[in-house]
Amino acid sequence: MKKWLYMFVAAAFVAGVLISIVVAQGGDTVLIENKYTKKLKEPVTLAHKKHAEDRKIACTECHHMWKQEAGTQPQKCATCHTEQGEEKKLGTKRAYHKQCMDCHKKLKTAGKPTGPTTKCNDCHPKKATK
Repeated sequence: MKKWLYMFVAAAFVAGVLISIVVAQGGDTVLIENKYTKKLKEPVTLAHKKHAEDRKIACTECHHMWKQEAGTQPQKCATCHTEQGEEKKLGTKRAYHKQCMDCHKKLKTAGKPTGPTTKCNDCHPKKATK
């Protein structure tokens, strides 16, 4: 009986470690939900792995308020950048556009490979009409 208990505890520990590793690494893509009033566009799919690992963009470039302390995760942008925006903060839509488009435009100006800079539908697929 003790043997099965030890095996169960060991298996649970290994599963916990593997799950925490996957969570810490983050996913390959992140879905950026659009909370726009008309909702004419689908959410944006951000290639997180491509930005973080392949392009070696520092986490704090996008998660600018994250202190990267042990055991912490960055908050979602919408935590601070609300739909309407506050006096001294950009609203969600403007914050995303400024962050993403400004970076892509700088890369384009420098002649480096980049993502979309001007066409809305390159990031925001149109919603299928019913």
